[in-house]
Amino acid sequence: MAMERPSEEELLLSQLERIRDNASGCFAVHLHLSNLRSGNKQPRFLDIASRSLQDFIVGNDTLLFRMYNRDVVLVCRGLTIDDVDPIVEQVRALFPEDPLTQSLMGSFDDQFTTWHDLSQPDDFRAFLVIVKDQETVAKVERENDRKEQASQAAAVDMGSPLAPDNLAAIDQKMKNTQIADLIKNQAVYRVVPGQKGEIIFREYFIAMAELKARVAPSVNLFGSPWLFQYLTETLDKRMLSVISRRDLGAAPDDISLNLNIATVTSREFQQFHDKVEAYTARVVVELQVIDIFSDMNAFKYTRDLLHERGYRVLVDGLSPLGIHFFDPSLLQSDFLKISWGPEFVGDEKKEKIEEMRNIVRHVGTDGVILSRVDSQDAVQWGATLGISRFQGYFIDKLVAAMRAQRAAKKAG
Repeated sequence: MAMERPSEEELLLSQLERIRDNASGCFAVHLHLSNLRSGNKQPRFLDIASRSLQDFIVGNDTLLFRMYNRDVVLVCRGLTIDDVDPIVEQVRALFPEDPLTQSLMGSFDDQFTTWHDLSQPDDFRAFLVIVKDQETVAKVERENDRKEQASQAAAVDMGSPLAPDNLAAIDQKMKNTQIADLIKNQAVYRVVPGQKGEIIFREYFIAMAELKARVAPSVNLFGSPWLFQYLTETLDKRMLSVISRRDLGAAPDDISLNLNIATVTSREFQQFHDKVEAYTARVVVELQVIDIFSDMNAFKYTRDLLHERGYRVLVDGLSPLGIHFFDPSLLQSDFLKISWGPEFVGDEKKEKIEEMRNIVRHVGTDGVILSRVDSQDAVQWGATLGISRFQGYFIDKLVAAMRAQRAAKKAG
C-alpha cells in the first residue's frame, strides 16, 4: 500500500526543524488567503496567486507551501524584505477590492501578510506554534472532507475513477454510441424590461449525465479533469457530425457549439465546415478561457481562422473576478460569457461595480453574456452592469412567463 504524501503543513514543519539550529538570514511570509472573501477563494484565482509566487522562487533560496486552509507561506533565506515585497504586493493586487488587502503592507493593521524573522528565537517559536495549530486543524478538516466526499460518492454512485487503463475503452465506446438523442440546447436571450425575450442563439451540448449512464455507468467520468478533457475532443467530433446533418438554413435560430481549440483545427471540423459553409455566419464557436490561456498562440490562430471563415467566436468560462486580471477585449472575440455566482452579490463597493460596468462597456454590451443565471439576483446584478444578454434556467422560465403574459393580453 502506497504511503500517503506528507501534507504541506507537515512539510513546512520539517523545513522549520531543519533550519532551527541555523536560521540566520531566514524569514517567513505568511499570506492569509484563507481570510479572503468567498468569491475570491475560488481555486482558479488562488492558482493564479500561487503561480505568481512560483515564478519568483525559481532561482531564489525560497520554498513555497500551500496550506490546507488556502493560506500560503514563503520561507526565504539570504533575501531581503525588499527582494520579496514586490511579489507579495503583486499577489495583493490580484484582490484589489477585498477588505483583507485594503491596509498597507507592514502597517500595524495589515491582515493580508505576517512576516516572521526566523533568526529570532522568539519569533521562530511563535511561528512554529502557528504552523502546528494549522496542522492540527488541517488534519481534522481533511478527514471531514474525506468522509464528506465518500458520502457524496456513495449517494451519487459516481463509480470507479476515470483512469488511463479504462480511458481508451470508454473513448471507443463514445465513438460507437448513438448520441443524437442526447444533444440538448439552451437559448441565450436578450432581455429588456417590458419587451419579450429575443433569442440571440441556442447553445447545443451533450447531456453528460445521460451519456455517462449510456457509456460508463460504473465510472466517474468527471473525477479527472485532464483525462475527461481527452474524452471531450471525441464528443466534439461526434457533436459536429450530428449538427452538420441538420439544415442550418431552415433553423429558426443561430446556434453555438462549445469546442476545444484542438477540435477546430481537426479533420472533423473541416468536414463540418464543408457542409455548413453557406451558413457559418449563423454559427458561434465557444472556446473555454482555460483552453485559451494554456496556449495563446493556438487561440489566436484558431480565432483568426474562424473569423476568416465567417464564424463568430465566444470566450466562455470567465468570472467577474477573472476579468479584473486582464482586459478581455484584447482577446478580440465576438462574445464574452461571464459565469454568474451568488458570491458576487453582497457588500460590493460602488467603485468595483463602476469598474466592472466600464469593462462591460469597453467590450460592448451586445457582446457580454451572463450565464448560469439561476435567480432574480443574477438578472438584477447583470442589469446593474449594463448586461442584457442572459443564459440559464431562471431566464428560460422568465422568458416563458413573459411570453405567456403577452399571449394572454392579446387573447383578452
